[in-house]
Amino acid sequence: MNVSHFFFNAEQLGRLFPYYILISNQELKIDACGAALSNFITLPEFSNLAQYFTIADKPGDIINNHYLSSQIGRSLTLTPAGKPGLYIHGQLEYLKATDQFLFAGNSITGLPNEKSGNNADPVLKNKLDFYFDVLNEIPGEVVVFDTSHRYIFINQAAIRDTALRERMIGLRDEDFCWLTNRPESLARERRAHFNDVMQSHKLKTWEETIINRYGEELYKLRHMYPVLDHHGEVKFVVGYSFDITDRKKAEEQLLVSEKKYREQYNLSPALIYTHDLDGNILSVNPAIADTLGFEQDEVNGKNIAQYLPDTDSAKLEKLYLNKLKAKGHARGVFRAMHNDGKNIVYLFYQSYVAGADSNQPYIIGFSHDITDRINIEKELRKAKNATQSAAQAKSIFLANLSHEIRTPMNGVLGLNKLLAKTPLNEQQQGYVKLIAESADSLLAIVNDLLDLEKITSNNLEFESRPYNITNKLNRTLQLFQLKARQKNLELVLKNRLPEEFIVIGDESRFIQILSNLLSNAIKFTKTGAVTVSSSMLYNANDKVLLEFTVADTGIGISDDRLPYIFDPFMLTTSNMVRQQGGTGMGLAIVKSLVEMQGGHIKVNSKVNSGTEFTFSLTLKKGLVYTQRYNGNDNQYDPEKLKGKRVLVAEDVELNLFLVKTLLESWGCEVDSAEDGQKALQKASVNYYDVILMDIQMPEMDGLTATRQIRQLENPLYRDVPIIALTANALKGDGKYYANAGMNDCVTKPYSEEHLYEKIVETIAKDRARGTDAVFAKNNHVVINDTFVKEMPSQREEEKNADIPPNTPIQNTPLPMDTTVKLYDLSIIDSISKGNQAFNNKMIKMFCDVTAQDLSKIKEAAAVGDWQTVGSLAHKLKSTVGNMGVEILKDPVRDLEKHSAPDPHAKVAELEEKLILVSNQLKADYPEAFQ
Repeated sequence: MNVSHFFFNAEQLGRLFPYYILISNQELKIDACGAALSNFITLPEFSNLAQYFTIADKPGDIINNHYLSSQIGRSLTLTPAGKPGLYIHGQLEYLKATDQFLFAGNSITGLPNEKSGNNADPVLKNKLDFYFDVLNEIPGEVVVFDTSHRYIFINQAAIRDTALRERMIGLRDEDFCWLTNRPESLARERRAHFNDVMQSHKLKTWEETIINRYGEELYKLRHMYPVLDHHGEVKFVVGYSFDITDRKKAEEQLLVSEKKYREQYNLSPALIYTHDLDGNILSVNPAIADTLGFEQDEVNGKNIAQYLPDTDSAKLEKLYLNKLKAKGHARGVFRAMHNDGKNIVYLFYQSYVAGADSNQPYIIGFSHDITDRINIEKELRKAKNATQSAAQAKSIFLANLSHEIRTPMNGVLGLNKLLAKTPLNEQQQGYVKLIAESADSLLAIVNDLLDLEKITSNNLEFESRPYNITNKLNRTLQLFQLKARQKNLELVLKNRLPEEFIVIGDESRFIQILSNLLSNAIKFTKTGAVTVSSSMLYNANDKVLLEFTVADTGIGISDDRLPYIFDPFMLTTSNMVRQQGGTGMGLAIVKSLVEMQGGHIKVNSKVNSGTEFTFSLTLKKGLVYTQRYNGNDNQYDPEKLKGKRVLVAEDVELNLFLVKTLLESWGCEVDSAEDGQKALQKASVNYYDVILMDIQMPEMDGLTATRQIRQLENPLYRDVPIIALTANALKGDGKYYANAGMNDCVTKPYSEEHLYEKIVETIAKDRARGTDAVFAKNNHVVINDTFVKEMPSQREEEKNADIPPNTPIQNTPLPMDTTVKLYDLSIIDSISKGNQAFNNKMIKMFCDVTAQDLSKIKEAAAVGDWQTVGSLAHKLKSTVGNMGVEILKDPVRDLEKHSAPDPHAKVAELEEKLILVSNQLKADYPEAFQ
């Protein structure tokens, strides 16, 4: 430190160096000293430095000009004469401008003690050390002031900086603030408190806020306590304080939180309340008071029951207060009376017991005004009931309309079909055709109305059964060929699906979609062509995504009507009804049928250029060989129903005549009943293979008759298959009739093929009925007191046919017989329908493709690329499955799954077996390789 170029006044020097001494260079006289030093030493003016001080640990006569000059810029410790326990620490500097030495004393150690030295009392010294230790270890800040407000003691908690603490002895708070860069206002405040203590002779307490060196606010609780002598005068003042920053911040946070929650309580739109366990209101927030029309003070102290309707207030304790006491919470709806005495306010509440661990538990609750919602719900219920009543009336009307139209129409179509089988001239045949077309048109309108009603009421069900979709596509187009030829239109099919492609779904709905689109296309096309396209967009393991397009070259649809073309009753042009007829329901039904099956439909059109409808369906794949009737689902074998006993319950003579004629043409033995009661009587005593039950009949309807038949004791009669015959299509859902105990349903008017198919299916499912629930005698079954020879079951016939007599039992596997076929072409045969050219092509392709794949597998295996081997094996799997090559399935699967212990051996096994299969195919089908 070099202060030679700076000039300080006495106050500045006293603050910087409270124990400074200015010494003249010539005579080493003391020119001035710090006021703090005079608290311990009395120095006469211009006294000699060597007379009153010695250098610590140096001889007494060492203080001279030469020695001091050698110590300039160095630390120096002085010991006052006669004060051996006191040490003043500082640094010696030379002030050239005044030719003076400056001892910049800044700290002092040791206690001034008259008894110190060799003659000091050791007991007293130990006590002093003890007191110092106690005061320094106290966690609070402790200081002692003299009556002039100068520090005479500071413990370590008050000032942790040792140098600063030692330096502050003899200084005041003004010096402390100056040295620590604290504001002077702090010193003035402390001086004011000190003066109060000196005047009042009483304890003074206050809170003080200071900023530490990190810019953080600290809070101190300060105390000044005067120590009085026996005259009551102040000897000195003890100051002590504690850091209350954490407490202060907690209090501030508590105030903020309290304010926030108070604002939330007062401003919340939720209705908040508290009450005691007896229901007496303690407080409510403004929201609940406003909702009920009361002032807050007006309801406080009142019981909740006073604000409830009389019927509810009587139940308050049982349904609300007791529940709170038992469970600690409750929720529900209060009906509260508004202050106007007229309106009821509905409050959804949630209440909880608070303070349960105290002596005064209470209830706090939250509620919401749901009056508007309750009123809306009441209106909605009224509207819903009105809508349901209207919908029910509409359904009943449509059901009755359907019945009234279908019942006579069934007779018209049936008689017309029978008439067509009689000898007719050309003119009469034309009349018969016109009758059929007119009836079909009327039924189409009825069907559209009923389909639309089912769709809008979510009562439409879809069947899930295998069918040949390619066959259905071809047959549907064939139905429209005559209409197309009559208008000189070309009907084109661009089919990219396999010829025998089996899917699982609702074939009738698929035909309905396609027929609607085809009918519209032909109706609105004058010249050109109607083109139907089909393709497969995606082929997964068990599902396919198929796309169908119906395009025409007709009148097109205008842009303004295109967005609404699928809306019910929307027609393409305003004069469409006059020119072409129609109701505008077809496309709405088509769109619903497609989307209810998870598909999509879109339309593109241009006026006078044509329209294109495209729809897609995701369908499950069915096995080819599961298709009924060998892929020709238009043929049936009447021999299957020959000799079957059928009861027909039908009250309309025309319909009864029609169905009896059909059944007898199939060789059935037909019995009849004109109402449900007679049908029940006959079914209770006679054996029938199947019952055809009309739904609406006099005396007893078909549903009631079915339910009572299912209650019969004898399972032979109780479990008879029953098929519903109904003209009420709205009630024709499978679940509705199944709940009554019926096995299936046929809607009038029905086709000859459809009725035959349903009867065959239903009887086929009833194979178990016969000998299980009747009494047998000598391998004969008793039916109407007539003995019929019992036939062995089909399963037994198959079993006996499969096992030749005297066949030995083999307990060990036989060696491979080379004459055994290593392949099975059942799937290929079912697809080709005996087309050997097709089979030969498939066989040749199998051998060529597998040979190529085997070569690639061997190449990949040679370099250890088993990932590629697995991919190629996966590719082979479907090829092997289609050809029925069972001996290749295991090695292909092991290579695909990487599960073979020795994959090279498995590749060799695959090659060996594949050569065997190829050689056998080449030997069995040499023409395939020519």
